[in-house]
Amino acid sequence: MKDIIDVSRYQGTIDWQQVRPNVGGAMLKTVSTNSRYGGIYIDQQFERNYAKCKRLGIPVGAYYYTYAQDAATVQAELAKLHEALAGKTFTLPIAVDVEDNKLKPLSADALTDLVIAAADAIESWGLYAMVYTYTYYSNTEINMDRLAAYDLWIADRTGKRPARKHGMWQYTNKYKMPGVPEQGGLVDMSHAYKDYPSIITRAGLTTLRG
Repeated sequence: MKDIIDVSRYQGTIDWQQVRPNVGGAMLKTVSTNSRYGGIYIDQQFERNYAKCKRLGIPVGAYYYTYAQDAATVQAELAKLHEALAGKTFTLPIAVDVEDNKLKPLSADALTDLVIAAADAIESWGLYAMVYTYTYYSNTEINMDRLAAYDLWIADRTGKRPARKHGMWQYTNKYKMPGVPEQGGLVDMSHAYKDYPSIITRAGLTTLRG
């Protein structure tokens, strides 16, 4: 399987026809929080990116960037995520992106409780949950032993594959991708160590239930 791109509104209006030959799949940003957009919002490029990838046969997954410091905010983010994912099919995982400095005041176990609640909700919807973070954050801010039930998507740009068990490794944020107009055409790229499309399809975890 070719490597997997992840993108958001920051990459602008992507020419997916140009991207297609260079990737094995796409992880699309769905939800984040910004007062400029009224709080918790769906990424402005998500619907277009999803539609273009599906039309071109590019395997699709999704991720959302969490700022949740309490259970109520977890549920609010999940409600918006549910809205974004409804009626769509995915053959790559749905990831909880936990990496923000605003979460650092929480204890490792308190933050882990929130991540577990989010990942469990995604699984209860009939989808394949994954946790995204980076190496230093995983070592200092989260109780990773308690997250062992979920695949890990880990960012580490040292050039050496992380020792921590993972399903995907985001190895660069500086891959020059044809067809990407913003950020100098530079994107994140990850290597997947599992055949997620086959695993997810075989398990019937492609479509949100309820």
